[in-house]
Parts: sequence; C-alpha cells; structure tokens
Amino acid sequence: MRRLLVLLVALVTLAATTATLAVTAAPSYAATYPTLSSGATGANVTSLQYLLTSRGFSTAADGAFGTGTRDAVVAFQSSAGLAADGVAGPQTLAALVRPLREGDRGPAVQALQVQLNKHGSTLDTDGAFGPATSAAVRSFQSGNGLGADGVAGPATWTTLLGTGGGGTAPGTTYDSLSEAQKANARTIIGVGRGAGVPEQGWVVALATSMQESTLLNIDYGDRDSLGLFQQRTSQGWGTEAQILDPVASSKAFYGVAPHTPNPGLLDIAGWESMSVTRAAQAVQRSAYPDAYARWEGLARDVVAHESAAPAIP
Repeated sequence: MRRLLVLLVALVTLAATTATLAVTAAPSYAATYPTLSSGATGANVTSLQYLLTSRGFSTAADGAFGTGTRDAVVAFQSSAGLAADGVAGPQTLAALVRPLREGDRGPAVQALQVQLNKHGSTLDTDGAFGPATSAAVRSFQSGNGLGADGVAGPATWTTLLGTGGGGTAPGTTYDSLSEAQKANARTIIGVGRGAGVPEQGWVVALATSMQESTLLNIDYGDRDSLGLFQQRTSQGWGTEAQILDPVASSKAFYGVAPHTPNPGLLDIAGWESMSVTRAAQAVQRSAYPDAYARWEGLARDVVAHESAAPAIP
C-alpha cells in the first residue's frame, strides 16, 4: 500500500511539472524568427516595413533597413512594452505578425505576399488575401510540413520569415514588376505625355509612386493617404474617388488636375534642373525626403520600356 502511495505521489508530481512546463515554455516559433537591424536589405525587411505600417507605424516598403525603418521599429517597440532598441528581433516580429486568412486586406497581407514570393510564388503584392494568396499559403504549408489550412498563423509566419534567405528589394527592374504595376506606370507616363510633361517628369512621377505605393493603386495608407501617390483628402488632393482614380491622381501630381488647387510638379519653379528626390519632395512634402532617389534607376528603366505609352488627355 505504501509503495502504491509513493508511486501515485510521483505521478502527480510529474504531471504537475509537465503542466507547468507546458504553460511557461515560450512558443517554439518565437526562437526561429530572424533578427533584422540597420543596414539589412531584402524581402524580410520589406515584410517588416509592411507589418509596421499595418500597426500604424508607417514606413516605406523599400526593402532597406534605414533610419526611417529604425525609427518605426523603436516607436512600435515602445508602444508594445518591448525594449526599444530599434532591432527587429524575434520578440518584435512575434508581436508584429497576426493571423491572416482569406478576405483580409491591408499592408499585413502585403507582408505575407512578399514572403510567399520570396519562397517562389508569383503574387501581386496588392494587399488583398484572395484565392491566389490562399492557394499559395496552402502550397507553402504543405511543402513545409504545416497544417494546410490556408491561414497564416504563427507557425506559418515564422517558417516564412525564418527560412529562404532575405531575397531582394521588390521591383528593382522593369521585368520584376507585376502586370498591375506596369499598367499603372503606363497610365502615369500617358498622363504626363498628354499634359506635355517631358520624360524627366515621368521619371520623377514614377519614382514617387514606387516609393509611396510600390506603383499600386492601394486604398489605404498612413492616416487618410490613398492611391498611387498616397495623396490625402484632408490635404486638399481631392475626394477618395478622385485620389483612387489613377488618371486623376497622376494629373494631380503633375499639377494639371482641375479638382485640386495643390501645386503639382509643373508648378514647381526649376523642377527640371532638380534631382529626382528634390523634385518629388517639392510636390509630396514627405517625412522621408531622401527616399525617392532609391527608385530613379527603376523609373528610368520603366520609361525605356514604356516610352511609347499612348497619351492620356
């Protein structure tokens, strides 16, 4: 009888210890997130930037971990009660990601799409979790021994971010752009041609749109920013419908739109002799004025491929 009691006590103790470990152990995925810091580049940084924007800490999704990204990381860490060191390590990334499923929209979905493309998918990073994104998630999950439920939960996120390398910054050449991005580029060039804007103006507009929206006509942004150029209704750029019209928003950027009194590129004295960054900043008045220069090479490549785009009056 005494032996039986000793055995029962031992079993109870073992069960209690196991339960305690199960409760207190950190989730296994947290240890496999990468650590991203100043100077890092690639798809993981792009996803980090989209995730920060999705949490209200807007930063350009250019795939380069610069000062703007570090500031956004610090601000997010402070808001989340994390050590505000500006380094996006496992704890920060685990706090940034959230489960995503079909029907979701926004920059967090763009972060997911960037990761799926890093692993071989060919999705438009449009921020819409539709059937194509769902199929890509299921395919990735099946190929990595995860439950193929189509929901991007913690295990899926950590496997996406923690494997496959950093990739490259999105859209660095014309051939790397999606069809949607190319179509928007043709619209921007066509509007410029129709307004008599010289090619240098097309370059400025394309670099600006790539920085602001990755050449996608997105229906969200920082505060009330929308569209190809992230124009804001509260700043007099027009109604939401006008800003989300690629032709109207392009005209507004060039300064030939009847619906807004805001000065556009053609209203800036001497813009033709300015650098791409200075000319773009004169119109946009961005918090990150040096960022536009990053896209000048891409913009010139786009113009070389799409210079015959028909004029849009």
